Amino acid sequence: MFDYFQYNHKENLERQDFIRFSSQFKKVIFENIPTLDRVEFLDPPEPQPAADPSESKNQKGLRQSIETAVRKEQIVLYQDQLLLPFNVGDCTVVAKVSGLDKYLIRKIGNDWLGGLPELIVRQFLLVKRACVDPLTGLLSSTLLEHYFDAEGEQTEGILILFTAYPKCSSSFQAKNVQHHTVSLLKSFVDDRFPTYYLGQSCFAIVCEKKDFEFTSDFVPSILNYLKREGCYRVHVASVSYGTELLKKDSSQSPSERVMKKAWTALHIATKRGRFAFCNYSSIDDGTRHPLGKSAVPLVKWSQKVTRNLEKCSLIHFNSSSSLLSKYIKQSADADRNVFVYEQSVYLLLPNKDPKFALKTCQGIIKKINENDKPGIVFNCGISSFPFGNFKKSEMLLNCRKALFHADFLPPGSIIICDAVSCNIAGDIYYADGDLVLAVKEYKGGLLLEPGNGNLLNSLGVCYAQMDNHKMAVDCFSRASESKKDRFMALYNLGLEQQIRDEKKSAIDSLSKALAVPEQDEEGDSRSDICYQLAALKIDCYQFQDGCELMLSWYEAERLPSKKEKALRFLGKACFGLGRFREAIKYLQQAMQFDEYDAEVLGLLGELYLKENEGDDIALRFCEKAVELDPYSLELKLRLAKVQVHCGDFSRAVKSLQPCLRNRKTRPAALLQRGLLAFEQGQKRLAKNWFLKVQSCSNGQKNNELKKIAASYLKEIA
Repeated sequence: MFDYFQYNHKENLERQDFIRFSSQFKKVIFENIPTLDRVEFLDPPEPQPAADPSESKNQKGLRQSIETAVRKEQIVLYQDQLLLPFNVGDCTVVAKVSGLDKYLIRKIGNDWLGGLPELIVRQFLLVKRACVDPLTGLLSSTLLEHYFDAEGEQTEGILILFTAYPKCSSSFQAKNVQHHTVSLLKSFVDDRFPTYYLGQSCFAIVCEKKDFEFTSDFVPSILNYLKREGCYRVHVASVSYGTELLKKDSSQSPSERVMKKAWTALHIATKRGRFAFCNYSSIDDGTRHPLGKSAVPLVKWSQKVTRNLEKCSLIHFNSSSSLLSKYIKQSADADRNVFVYEQSVYLLLPNKDPKFALKTCQGIIKKINENDKPGIVFNCGISSFPFGNFKKSEMLLNCRKALFHADFLPPGSIIICDAVSCNIAGDIYYADGDLVLAVKEYKGGLLLEPGNGNLLNSLGVCYAQMDNHKMAVDCFSRASESKKDRFMALYNLGLEQQIRDEKKSAIDSLSKALAVPEQDEEGDSRSDICYQLAALKIDCYQFQDGCELMLSWYEAERLPSKKEKALRFLGKACFGLGRFREAIKYLQQAMQFDEYDAEVLGLLGELYLKENEGDDIALRFCEKAVELDPYSLELKLRLAKVQVHCGDFSRAVKSLQPCLRNRKTRPAALLQRGLLAFEQGQKRLAKNWFLKVQSCSNGQKNNELKKIAASYLKEIA
């Protein structure tokens, strides 16, 4: 039988290809098989322990034909359908070709059927090669344009555009950083959505059949993930697409219209800081934004009736029913205090507080119910002045905040604008990417309720994205004192301390978070805490605890794209525990997922040296690691160790120079200088270097170095 995959492994077909390139693959089949009507790609049916009694004769015949095609790995003809099996790794995808002409069915020859799979697979691979960016392995920008122009009008969804610019001094380093970013992106998306590379460190993700609620969670998540994984600058934009948007202007292609909006939002995001995002809907039309500026007639009325008032309350009814308007006017001191605009009615109560406004609303609802009119259902939003740090001109906006608050409650709710209302408004601004306005709302809510843990958490997240990590830590620390929001506060606090390189404090915070009794929907967060905590312990040389915790997380995690990130830490932990063969196994697996991971290369180089796997290989690995990350002193220190062992003393001295000037790497660099002098027979000079090691401060790592130095001092003596 023809071997479908005699090509390079990178050009092999995968199951995901039949989803990503579905329309292109179907077009290939249409071009090669005449008279067909429809093409479907199917997964073979799972074997059943017993026959399904509800299965019809036709369904049974089709199922058995598919099973035969998969088992024999050849095309099967069933009625007017051709079943073409395609081997993709460990599984098979079946193309069901329907609607063949009866004359064609009678004339189909075995020689034509035998050569058809090879022809189609070759064309599939050509399609894949044309649609995949050769540098990143992601989908190409050409395919993104084709999607919107040919298929985008048939569905709705969200386009997410983002840039992740590297901080480096050469194109070579930029390329390595780009490969690392692609690896992070693949791990985060995990084949949930098609991902495209547009060039110049710009990527796109198409999320079909997703709405604004999905965007408000997904966009900040990917931004925080890339930031936490060490990306230097990330900007994200999101825009909705669908039939109405794509067909609005015939002078431009659908792809041009969508991309223009996405680029506009991305441009706004670049002005908001190093890590920022922007939802296009927030800048598309300010009057349509839920918290946008109030209409001019409404503002003029408000200014007129509140002028010279030192105290007042405003009620916003989200209904303009004639009966409701009648009772509202009866409750007003004057007609000018009532204003009907579009589908809402506003009632101003001069010199009245919010409690009086609440009683007024309850009285109006009671009158409506007494008149047997239960069909009128409306919510009421109440704001007042003075109120917190808000201006009199913000009363209209505060009423809308209260109504958004009421949307989370049963119909007919009456809400006085409070700290929760400010929190909800802040969340709306945060979902748009407008962190400045979000911070303003959260701060306003905290003036009303200083100990609100949810507000403190939200404010801390904003500060973290704005790179104000000191203020973020302060917010999370205060929020951790709240019983209700303690878990998320400790989780966020640990992540911030990790960013600030306060690893011991981060371990303490994350450990406390795990000790909090578990609530619903915390599974993913707790899983991430276990991973972060294990990684921190390994970085702090707590290898035994870190290895056990990481191994437990690794075995519990089901997604391969997530499991791969644990391999480097398992290798590092086994290295620290002296289990070198295990360490090599884990690190070699990690290399299969990211061949540009400098730390993994450096560790492998040192391990190959210890296990006598080849000095030349060890030296090359360490040199490559420093080449990928020339600013890492730990990698230069490893390179120096190998260079000393290989007798390349002059280069070893050069590698150790920057390490001697750094407080963290100085003790290990002093030891290597001593070993270098000892290998050269300069025992007096070696003794001086070893004595400097002995004078270093105490610590778990330094104490081990001191023991090594002491053993050489005895030998010299």
